[in-house]
Amino acid sequence: MARTRTRPVDKEQKAPVARNNNHADEVESAVVRKDRPTPKASEVKARGAGSTGLINRIPVVRSIWAYFRGVASEMKKVTWPSREETTHLTTVVLAVTVAFAIGLGLLSGFFGWWFQQAFHADSEDTFLIIAAVVAVVVGGSYVALRHRI
Repeated sequence: MARTRTRPVDKEQKAPVARNNNHADEVESAVVRKDRPTPKASEVKARGAGSTGLINRIPVVRSIWAYFRGVASEMKKVTWPSREETTHLTTVVLAVTVAFAIGLGLLSGFFGWWFQQAFHADSEDTFLIIAAVVAVVVGGSYVALRHRI
């Protein structure tokens, strides 16, 4: 039912107030009084709420439907980044990805070379010297940085 506007009512007379005596009959017939207050927007049920449709009768479907309603309501709360923020963050992600790819490639190349040196009969000394240097650097870094973390 659509809401309609009514003309002001004089509180003492409980009857519509006419602006002109000639139009009193028109005003009385135009005003339809309800004996209940108009419900607030928060009190009005949504369309289909409380119906005994297929969705509300099957528990599995009801829970799936409730899940998607929750997803839709959460998506309305999302604050999406601007175009500039998206471009900046994409650049950061790509730069970090490239840096780690280069670093891991260098580390893989180093370990490949190092272990080839280990399995050659003449280059055991090179392998052991590099292993000792790596152990000293890693151990020294741990001792130096253990209180900062």
